[in-house]
Amino acid sequence: MGAATPGGSLLLLCLGWGCLAQDFVFNPDSGFSSYEVVIPRQLVPRGGGPEVAGRVSYVLRIEGKKIIIHLRPKKLLLSRHLQVFTFTEDGTLVRDQPYIPTNCNFRGSVEGSPRSEATLSTCFGGLRGMLRIEDSSYQIEPIQPSYNFEHVVYHLKDDGTLNLTCGLTDKEIDRQLSRLQNLPAPRTDSWRKSYLHQKYVELMSVVDNTRFVFFKNNLTKVISEIIVITGIMDSYFQPLNVRIHLKVIEVWTDKSKLPIEDNDLRSILNLFINYRRNNGYTKMKIDITHLYVHRTAADVLGWGYTAAACNRDFSVSASLMQNTNVLTSSGWSTHELGHVVGMGHDSRTCFCQGRTLCIMDAGGRYGFSNCSFVEYFRFSTREGVCLDNVPGLPYTVKQCGNKVVETGEECDCGTAEQCETDKCCQPDCKLKPGAQCNTGLCCTDCHFSPSGHVCRGTENECDLAEFCNGTSNLCPNDFYKQDGTPCRNTSRCYQKRCPDRFLQCKEIFGFGAKDAPGVCYEEVHRTADRFGNCGLLGRDYKRCSVSNILCGRLQCVNVKNVPQMPDHTAVIFSYVKKYNIRCWGLDFHSSMIAMGLPDEGVIRDGTPCGRDLICINHTCRSISFLRYDCKPEKCNQRGVCNNLKNCHCNYGWAPPFCESPGFGGSIDSGPAGKVEKVSKPVKVVPAMSIRLGLLVILLVLVILKQFPC
Repeated sequence: MGAATPGGSLLLLCLGWGCLAQDFVFNPDSGFSSYEVVIPRQLVPRGGGPEVAGRVSYVLRIEGKKIIIHLRPKKLLLSRHLQVFTFTEDGTLVRDQPYIPTNCNFRGSVEGSPRSEATLSTCFGGLRGMLRIEDSSYQIEPIQPSYNFEHVVYHLKDDGTLNLTCGLTDKEIDRQLSRLQNLPAPRTDSWRKSYLHQKYVELMSVVDNTRFVFFKNNLTKVISEIIVITGIMDSYFQPLNVRIHLKVIEVWTDKSKLPIEDNDLRSILNLFINYRRNNGYTKMKIDITHLYVHRTAADVLGWGYTAAACNRDFSVSASLMQNTNVLTSSGWSTHELGHVVGMGHDSRTCFCQGRTLCIMDAGGRYGFSNCSFVEYFRFSTREGVCLDNVPGLPYTVKQCGNKVVETGEECDCGTAEQCETDKCCQPDCKLKPGAQCNTGLCCTDCHFSPSGHVCRGTENECDLAEFCNGTSNLCPNDFYKQDGTPCRNTSRCYQKRCPDRFLQCKEIFGFGAKDAPGVCYEEVHRTADRFGNCGLLGRDYKRCSVSNILCGRLQCVNVKNVPQMPDHTAVIFSYVKKYNIRCWGLDFHSSMIAMGLPDEGVIRDGTPCGRDLICINHTCRSISFLRYDCKPEKCNQRGVCNNLKNCHCNYGWAPPFCESPGFGGSIDSGPAGKVEKVSKPVKVVPAMSIRLGLLVILLVLVILKQFPC
């Protein structure tokens, strides 16, 4: 299989199962605790129709339990022109572009298991890849040959590879990162921008001859394994909004190009840097090159250069492969790529998905930690420019039928078939005769909603309603009560909500939870860390002054149940022994800024922190800061001021100053309409009927009493 075909491409699938045929042997030394043989069955979509956008589902039994896996295709994992470099016996380089089916790599989850992950490949027949269900990890691959679609599922040992380490020490990582010290520190808001924009790691994978020989010179097996491992790596990176894009696979089919057996992994990597440079690979549009080496005995499984992804000379990493365990191999490959994009090793305070065994820890397998998120965003906002390149970006043309309303279009209902069910829009992107609109909060059955129709109701006591004007499909902007308007007895409206400590505690910890006494705030805010702080000062946590501790992290008591929190958030428990008080709160990690995750454990701006005092940006300030000036007489005591300081009148009075009779609202909210009430006759008639009925019964009783039968 190593030679090029006459057509100039490797037909890797030409022999079907024969390319990958192997004798199934279970080896417990591969890091697996057990195995079982299963027969996956593909589920047919309801109605027998085609799969939706390439999505597929499989059902199988693992450890006696029926599981259903739902998968969606990975679109950019493999380059459309994936190149495979091999070598003839005399060392001549052969470049090929193998045929690999499109949409044969998938990512998904197990039905009914929120903490599950599936990364599978069907490129070479059967299912190959990884399943993770709660705390259990599995590797699946087809048994070949098999006429019943049999697969073997391996259960990874719980201890994984905890006895093995990365070759990079913390001291070495600090040394490699020292070159970044003179660069300006990125603003935390730039982390958010980095997260919002998809990044791409264009990858070249190089496989040493030792691995090729391990697979008995079977090139198809080597390429299949690299694709599976790359797919798992891509799944690990996706939560960072980073995609792995495999562009080149090089397999040293003739011999090792470096003295592998005589050197440790660090020395091999340094020699590999020279190999890349001498062979012109540094001129290729590759972000990271990763080297795979097979070695059965090793105490170090990986090495890489930290924060070097966009450095043409040093954007390299390497990992050792000891057996056929792709879970371990992909974990360590991801670990080393993590170094190259700026990540260090995890400390004891780092966690992922509520766990501590994260990728940048030794033997980790549960994804990148909150610490890794921060370190990656620091790198990507300063030196990660090359990750912005979109591989193989297709040119898109504005056109009718793409379900996007563009210039010159009144609507866009998609294809002719999709437009058949649309009541308002035609396939030519024009409204149907008689139709006024197709979308919008003020569009009802293809017509503008009547004037006064409520298009956006109130969310809470600090919000105000908006109304349609009868001539547009759009609802007015969202308006709310002026900041400083009294609410919930002692609070003040701020930014459309009524901040309250007691309510915030109940939202997080459930019924019965309430605001903690001051000793809890004093205890937690003694130091500045992710558990108690008054925000960030650059990259460091800011310590709260005594006057501001009530504006730091929320503290609650009377907590009966610990809630399940999302990733990057942890519940913190503190005990004040002197007063025998248990204080509860949530931590804050700076990775949440980049992810755009809400910080539910911070004291919200506008929350009272004393008499006529409120929290603003972790500072306890006078309510005069809000400049609330809506005196009752401004709206004639018949309304409130909105955030534009205009009167929003109660029902029965008209804007702008609530002097004349009307239906309420403001000059900003759209014209309010009549409140739909049950008319008096409808309300009175039932009551009158009851009274008349009782009167008739009473008269009958009186008559019967006076004139007995």
